[in-house]
Order: sequence, then structure tokens, then C-alpha cells
Amino acid sequence: MAEPNPALHFKTLRRKAQRVLWWERAWEPLRWPLLLVAFYVLACLARIPQSLPDWLHTLLEAGVLGTALWLTITGLRRVPPVSIPVADRRIEHDSKLAYQPLLSLTDRPAFAGNGEQSAIWSRHVERVTASLGTLRVGLPHPETSLHERLALIAVPLAIVVAAVLGGTHTPSRLHAGLIPGVDDDSISLPTLQAWIDRPSYAPGAPIFLSATGHNTLDVPQGAILNATITGAHGKPTLHGIATPEQNRLDAESWNSHGTLQQSGTISIVVRGRTLGSWRVKVEPDLPPTVTWDGKPGPQKDDWRTGLPWHVHQTYGVASLEAEINLPGLTRGRILHVPIPLDGQPKDAKGVATPDLSSDPFAGMEVEGRLHTKSVSGRESRSDIVKFQIAARKFTDPLARALVALRRRLMLGQQRASQAAAELNLLTQTTDERAILAALGLEIASLQKDAPDGSADRVPGELWALALYLDDLRRDGPDIADAAAEVRAAQQGVQQQLDHMRDLGDKGHTLPEQEELQRRTQALKDALNRRMQLLFSRAAQSGIVMPQSGTSSADPFSDEMRRLQSEANQGHGDEALKRLQQMEDMAERMRQASPEDLKALAEQMKAQAEARAQRAALHDLVHRETTLLDHTQSRLSAAQKAAAPPDDGSRPDVSQMSTADLLRQLGMQPPPGMEQPADAKPPTPVDPATVAAQSDGRRADHALQRALQRVNDILSHRVKDLTGKPATAFDKAKTDMQTAREALADRKDAEAQTAEQKVLADLSEAGKQMRQNQKSGGSGKGQGGSLSFIPSGGTGGSGKPQHGAKGQQGDDGDQPQAGDEDGEDDDQKDQDPLGRKLGEGDKGKDSDAHIPDKSARDRARDIERELRRRASDRTRPQSELDYLERLLKSF
Repeated sequence: MAEPNPALHFKTLRRKAQRVLWWERAWEPLRWPLLLVAFYVLACLARIPQSLPDWLHTLLEAGVLGTALWLTITGLRRVPPVSIPVADRRIEHDSKLAYQPLLSLTDRPAFAGNGEQSAIWSRHVERVTASLGTLRVGLPHPETSLHERLALIAVPLAIVVAAVLGGTHTPSRLHAGLIPGVDDDSISLPTLQAWIDRPSYAPGAPIFLSATGHNTLDVPQGAILNATITGAHGKPTLHGIATPEQNRLDAESWNSHGTLQQSGTISIVVRGRTLGSWRVKVEPDLPPTVTWDGKPGPQKDDWRTGLPWHVHQTYGVASLEAEINLPGLTRGRILHVPIPLDGQPKDAKGVATPDLSSDPFAGMEVEGRLHTKSVSGRESRSDIVKFQIAARKFTDPLARALVALRRRLMLGQQRASQAAAELNLLTQTTDERAILAALGLEIASLQKDAPDGSADRVPGELWALALYLDDLRRDGPDIADAAAEVRAAQQGVQQQLDHMRDLGDKGHTLPEQEELQRRTQALKDALNRRMQLLFSRAAQSGIVMPQSGTSSADPFSDEMRRLQSEANQGHGDEALKRLQQMEDMAERMRQASPEDLKALAEQMKAQAEARAQRAALHDLVHRETTLLDHTQSRLSAAQKAAAPPDDGSRPDVSQMSTADLLRQLGMQPPPGMEQPADAKPPTPVDPATVAAQSDGRRADHALQRALQRVNDILSHRVKDLTGKPATAFDKAKTDMQTAREALADRKDAEAQTAEQKVLADLSEAGKQMRQNQKSGGSGKGQGGSLSFIPSGGTGGSGKPQHGAKGQQGDDGDQPQAGDEDGEDDDQKDQDPLGRKLGEGDKGKDSDAHIPDKSARDRARDIERELRRRASDRTRPQSELDYLERLLKSF
């Protein structure tokens, strides 16, 4: 290792001595600025500057620190530099060297020209350097007076004492004292109320935020953060949001809000202090995904075009339509076909079957793509596919010619004058005056001197004329006139529905509703006339058509009433769907053959038989319920006569067993939950009262025997109609026999239990009966809805619709003639609290009713007791599991 250079070390030591001496000389000009800064630090720890207004705080701090800086600069400029000899004397003093030996290092001989003298002097310097030993320079120690030394002790001690007294608040007090506009943590924080509102396209409850939230929040893109700050002495700052907005509510209250567009950390800061900080993860609002879910094209043996679709979007799809165009068409016509959606689905698929046979693209190879828009306004389009649009088949040559002419005219492939000339030639192919008159009107509308807008009506009139000609050729003038009247009425209803939907809320006014009622009445009359002609033609073929079974005088009144109700309530899409169903029925009437009418007659007969069976079952349940009422009344009277006098207090539910509580609610406990061994014995009955009730018990025995016979007959009729047995009728027969035996032996308690089982069996039998009727059984016409006539409560769709119940003043406890197979599914039993149960037959069959106030109070007490027992973990696990499953329905 190389030895250090002594000369270089001495130079470094000399520079250090110069610095030490300079700081000793600088002490005098620096002592006053340091004292001034120390006093300001003490003031900060005492919260004096931050208690002042911000402007005065700023002025005070600028004055103090500015003065200290000015004194420092001017004082340091007056400090003289330290010379080398003075630095050497400091080294000699701190190294305790006598006789100033360092002078030899800087001294020179008087006569240095002689080489011998220079060598001697160099040898002398080496001896002096070797004798110096270790040289050092001490710390600065300026000369101070007694007062200065006392101050040097007192001022730092005061700062330390103030810092200790401040405790954990010391850093924040220094920070607040040095930066105006910032509060230290000794000041109470303002009150913060913050929440996140979800955007309109992702509805949901607001997310309320706490100031100490640590979890990451998942929010949709476009959510709005709202914060209300109360008790703030400054303007809050919202960090983490690109363009926050702030509104001042009063002198100390602010409202801040901003839109969340990207993930990150959001914080609210007031006067340098963070009121709240949250990590958010923003779920992006992506465009919807829309694809073809198959090959579009004509429906089998139908005039409608199938458009299979599939859409997906995280927050829901608002609208869907098909955009169809003809390749190579110079005018670039695009056909927009709306596809109805069930609400605003997030992921849905289906097949739309619009009637596009009246469009000029019908029967042609076209290109189409799906266009969808999400609830948030994002749009997307599918790939383009080629397919063919379904077209109607016309048997009349003139009708086919009119349809072809209409297509060329609408696609711009033929001028109006050429179309008029062609129509003029077509007039020579018929002798019907009505047809000639209609063609003459079309020719006049295509002339140059025709009124404005006349040519625009020609395509629609040509289409109606073509349909009329086809009906006229196949069915004769009467049916053709009726079919044309139906189509005109349907078009009128369609126009009114579109008009009301375009008006929005204004479309539900009384004049608009009256106009819709007038047009639906016209459509109903036209459909009834068309139906009468259809039945007349069936009678000519020897087919007897039974009644349709609807609850009104004609089969279309209920459908029209529901259509009008849906439109008035703003359910425009549902009304259009119902109108489309009626258009389908009208078209099937138009194309009905004798075989179709015969099949329709069989369906209607089977439907009438199904309604009769449901009515019989309802009557059977009603009479069995009457028997149960009689039995319970006799049993109650006998127990009351044998029981001690009642003090008027209700039994304590807390003393009852769980099985008794369930029986109080009208429920049968499970097999494993019976009365414990130490439970109270059943209440005895009075023998005298039991004997006095013999006449009523004998009458009930006879009625039970008759009901058992009715049950057998109904079971056989159900099996004959559907080809499938309803096994619950056999169980009901067995329980009826048990009830008869109990009545014969004067055992009302056993009879009560058996009759309750009978009602449960009949309820299950009703479900099986309706299920068998829906599935079609042996193929006797029960599978599928009626093709030409609305099926009562469902409008032929098999599903309950808006306004399907309670619109005719029907008695809810009586079976309706128009009841359809699936109509009972949404009618459920009610529990003793008046709520619907998850399973069961329709309420009118069970004679359920909303209990009075005392019964509801009693049921609430029982429910609370059941919940208390479910929370008692010392009970058997099987009982706890059952109670938990039971309480989920409350």
C-alpha cells in the first residue's frame, strides 16, 4: 500500500483550517439570523403563525425569513478571507506546536543562489517536517460572551421542550407553520360524505364511501364520485379525476364531483390534509357484441323471414335491428327491421320472424347485418351475410303481375309513366268492375298531373289489391272482402300504436286512447266477421265448430282489451307483439284448408273438455274444504267444552314445540320433528259434545263418499283426455277413504288430518292434470295453442300477458270459461301471513284469504319465535337445517 504524500496532506489540512477560521469569523453576522429563525420555529410549535389568516401568515413568514436571509447575505459578504499564515498558526495552535515551526515550511533562505545553501535548507525543512508529528485542526469555537453562551443553551432547549410538548403533532405543526394554507393535525377534520353514483346504463344502489376504505372498488365506466365537505376552511381538491367540478354551498361547505373514466387512486385533500382516499377499478364500457346465431332465411312453410341473433353487453342492450340491402342497387335502399328485445338483456339470443313479404326485397337474395345499441349508447354491427327474404305465394296471375310491377317501381327500376302504361295493359286481363276501378285509381295516381303524394300511396295499394285478388280467386268475394277489411283494420291499429310510441308520455292522453279503442273495435269486428265466414265454410263441409270457450261474447274481445291496455300503459312492444300474433291468426284463417278446420274443431273440443275438468276439480276442492271447515268446527267446539275456563290470554309461543309452531302456521312438520316425549298431551274432547254432533258428522260422511266417487270419475276423464294418469287422484282416493272411516268412528282429529291430506293431493292432481294437458297426452289436440282463435287468458301465446286478469269484473273464486292451460301457474297459495307461497295450486282452489289483524300478529309472533330457535345452536342439527330452509321463504 502506497504511503500518503505529506505535502498533499498538509495542503488539505491547511484548507480545513481556513474553513474553520472562516466559520468562526462568520458567527458574528450569522447569530442574529439564526436567532430570528429559531424564534419563528418556536412560534410554529406554539401554533402562532397557522392561527393567523393565510394572508397574514404568508406576510409574517416572508418578513421573518426574508429578514434572516438579508442579514445572512450582507453579513457573510463582510467576512474577510483567511490567509495561509493565519491558517498555519491555527494548525500550530491546535496541534500544540511550539516556536511556530510551520514558518520554516513557507520561509526561504536569504542567499538561495548557492547550491550548497539550498541543499542545507532543504535538509533543514525535512528535519522540521519529520519533527512535526501528527497535525490536526479542531472544530470552530468562535469567541462568545456570557450572554451569547446562555442564549446558545436556552434557545435550543426551548425548541426541544416545545417539540416534546407537541408530541406527535410536532411534524404537522412545523409543516403547517412553514407552508401557509395548510392545517396541522391539531385541527379537527372537516366532515366528509362521499358516494359513487352508478351511471344510468348500469342502475344500482349508490356506493357509499368511508374515509378509511382499503378495499378496491369495482365501478362501471362513467360512474360519478360525489363528495360533500362540511366545516372546511379552504377549497377542497379532488385528485385522481381528470376534470373535477366543485361548487361552494356556503362559507364552509363544498360539493365536489367528477366522472370516473380510468382506474387509480382518488383522494380529497383540504388545506394539505387528506380527508379520504380510495382505490377504484373502472370496468370499461365496451361496445356490445352482436352476431348472427345461424343462417337467416325463410321460415319453413311460412311467409315470414327468420333472423337468428345473439347479443351481449355487460350493462345491457337497448335496441337491435337488422339492416338489409340489395347488392348492386343504384339507389342504395336500406331496409331497417326492428327486432324486439325482452327488456334490456345483457346476454340474449333468439330468432325474430318479421313479415317482410310486403317489402320489394321479398324473394330476392340480399345482404344483411345486425345493428345494436347498448343502454350506454355504444353501437356495434355484425358481419354481413347473404340470405333470401321469404315471399308470399300468389296463385292469381294478375296479383303476381301487380307484385312484380310494385317491386320495380319501389326499387327505381321503372318510372311512374312506364308503370302507368303497364297498369293500363293489365286492365285488359280482368272484367271485375271493382278491380278495374282500383287499377284506374292507381293509373291516375301515377300521372304527372296527379296531386303531390299520390304516387307514394301506390305501392301499398297495389299490395292490398294483390292480396285481395288472390283471396278472390281462392275463396270468393265474401271472404276476400272480409280479409281485406281485417288487413285495413290491422294497419290502422299499427299506425296508432306507432304514433303513440313516437309521442312518448304524450301518447297516453285520453284522445289517443279513445282513437286506439275505436281502431281496435274495428279490428275486433272485422276479425269476428272473418271468423263467422270461416265457420260457415266449415259447416258447408260438414264440420261442426264448438264454441271457442272465451269469457266474452266473441273470441277477440279479451285480446283487444289487453292490446289496448298494454298500449295505454306504455308497453308498446308488447302491444305490437300481440298485434303480430293476431296478424298470424288472420293469415292462418286466410290459408285454412278443410283439414285445418277439422283439426281446429278437435282442438276446441279438447280445450272445452280440459276447462270442464278444471272446473270440476275446483268444485271438488271447494267442497272438500267445506268438509274440513265442518270437521275443524266440531273439533274446536268439543275441545272448548272440555277445556278449563279461558283467562283470555293467548298461549305463549315460546313454550310451544317447533312442530306445534309449524302447525299453527298451517304447515305439516317433517317426520323427524314430532312432539317430544315430555310435551303436553293433546287437549281432550268432551264426549257429550262429540255425541251431539253425530248428525253433522253423518252428513259429512255421505258428502265425503260422494266426493270420492267424483274423484274417481274425474281421474278417468283426465286419463281419457290426455292418455296419461294423474297419480295424485289415487292418493286422494285413499285419503278420502281414511277420512270416511274417521268420521264413522267419531274421530274428528284423524278426519281433519286426512282431509288436509286430501286437499294437498287434489292440489298436486291439478298440477299433474295441467301438465298432461300441456304436453298433449295421446295426441288429441291438446299440444299447442289454437291456430285461429285466441285461447282465452293467453292470447294463443301460452304465457300470461299484461292485463290478463281482473279486467271484466270476473269473480276471482270462480273458474273462467276461457281459462287456458298455463294460466294458473302465476296464481299461488297464500300462507297465513297473506303472502304467496313458492309452490301450490292457484289461490282460488285453496280458498286462501288474507288474514285479519289478530291472525297476522299471531303469525308474526310465531315467525319471530322460529327465528329465535333457528339461532339456538344447541338444538338438533336436523331441526336447525329445516328451520333455515323454512325461514328462507319469509
